[in-house]
Amino acid sequence: MAAAMEPVSSRDLECRKICVERFIYAILYSVAAQYLLLTVFLLLVNFSLLHPVVWILGSFRLLLSLSTWLWIMPLVSAVIVHGIFLAKAYLSASSYCPTRFQLLYRTLIQKSVLLLINCVIGFLTGWLYTRFLRDDYRLLFLNTDKGLSVLNEKFLFLLLGGTFAGVYFFVKNNRTVDDKASFVSFPVIQQPRYQQIRANLYSIVYHSMFKSFVPTLIYVSFFYTFCCLYFRYKLAALFQGTVLAEESFLGAFYTTVSDVRLVVYCWILSSQVLSNMNLMQVLFHIFLTEYRTFPVEKSTISNDAEVSLVEALACDKIPIVQQLAALDLFTIADSCDVSRRIRLYALSIPGGHPYNWRIVSGECIRLIREFTNELSKSMEGATPKVHPEVSKLRPTASMDAEKILMKQYNESFGIRSLSTTVPPNNAIPPSQPDVICKTIDRKLDSLRQTLRNIPGIFYLFGEPKAAKTCYLLSSQSQQMIWISQALGSLAAHSIREDQFGVVQNDLPLIIRTLLQLKQVVDKVGSIQLDMKKVDRRYVALKAATKRSLYRIAHAFADYLNDIVLDPNDVKALQGFVSYREI
Repeated sequence: MAAAMEPVSSRDLECRKICVERFIYAILYSVAAQYLLLTVFLLLVNFSLLHPVVWILGSFRLLLSLSTWLWIMPLVSAVIVHGIFLAKAYLSASSYCPTRFQLLYRTLIQKSVLLLINCVIGFLTGWLYTRFLRDDYRLLFLNTDKGLSVLNEKFLFLLLGGTFAGVYFFVKNNRTVDDKASFVSFPVIQQPRYQQIRANLYSIVYHSMFKSFVPTLIYVSFFYTFCCLYFRYKLAALFQGTVLAEESFLGAFYTTVSDVRLVVYCWILSSQVLSNMNLMQVLFHIFLTEYRTFPVEKSTISNDAEVSLVEALACDKIPIVQQLAALDLFTIADSCDVSRRIRLYALSIPGGHPYNWRIVSGECIRLIREFTNELSKSMEGATPKVHPEVSKLRPTASMDAEKILMKQYNESFGIRSLSTTVPPNNAIPPSQPDVICKTIDRKLDSLRQTLRNIPGIFYLFGEPKAAKTCYLLSSQSQQMIWISQALGSLAAHSIREDQFGVVQNDLPLIIRTLLQLKQVVDKVGSIQLDMKKVDRRYVALKAATKRSLYRIAHAFADYLNDIVLDPNDVKALQGFVSYREI
């Protein structure tokens, strides 16, 4: 038993290594981004139009000093911890939560830890950046001429401003990390990583400076609503011999708000925190979605542990690796380079068996069938779409009068209406236990309906009818798009490139699988999804399925009756052969 489980464990380990390597690069680039953002901050706060050389040289001298490298270590450590937390979430496979309460219960710890990390990064960013400001902005206590220690509320204002920016980012991106790991969207056009990083870096830093206006205004109102009324007195009381510069609320409000430089510093600090958090998310996305080629067949060398294409497709525990394998298969099918397709069509030596094609196509068909069955089951009991153009015929006064006259005529001549049922004379009355059970069932149904109508109960503990369908479309539609189109393209190319005819034996099974997927996907269009993003995924999946069938029908139009044995499949393909399927 242990020997049989060892290859599966080694495969999962190798798949994890693929992701870990990308995580390390993302974390290293995130650490390097801290120095880049600090450089931007130093150039902004030390701006001097009259002395540009001194301004630039002084900023870089501060950046390269030993004290700066020591001060930035706590922030770098927090960024590394954040990266490890994100990596752990991306490595875990997601599961469907039918109710919002279950989703909240499962992700409560993750959200709490993520909120804490965001607060720590925001606080450490504020503490680090205030090190390069004047004494009245970077010291917690200031000494007066009378020898008193005064609480520096400006420094407190900046520290809490960085923390608030971290909380603001968490609230704006309130989706769980586990959801993001499952719903990673791959770019339509694959670009080199450095080109993506450069484009996103400029965009993130530029847009964060504008997006930080709103959180800065919110924080200013929050600070003077709560902190000035309560927190400042408690903090001053913690330290013996410490007094407040302004005892009154209005005096503290006027002293801080009138300092335009302080508000500008807070705005720049908030933009830096938002840039830092957004850039880390983008870096993880860039490195995770970077294209990777998998070997078509497993190497026979014992010390070569590289994951093959079919092993990556079967890696259900790590969705990212499975999506990368689906993307690679789609690239093989649509690429102008025929060498890797030939390896799929090739026969094994020795033996002469289509081993590569059989395992790859078998795994693709298994994935499509599992998705088709789950999607079909998820639509049971879903609410159908309402078509406004179809309206029911409403009864009118003339129709009611006609029904009354017809009833009176039937009663006078003893004619019984066929729409009514008369119980037979020998009908057996229901037993007392059956009546009691039906009464209890009605009472329970009434109680359930009453509880569902209570505001908030169904929102937390009820499962929306199309929730499972939306989950499947969100998490697996992109993968199914690549796999279905890959099967269609490989089958179409086989008529010219498959020298041994290995695809023709499996072609009826491929067509039947794609037709079943098309039928289920068409049913999705008849239910109410209530999510625009899911609607787009549904449209893309529907188009990909039809595109695959069109390619097969176009390539084998003259041989369908000889290849496809099932008359229903041949009839379903006629619409694609004659280009009438829309």
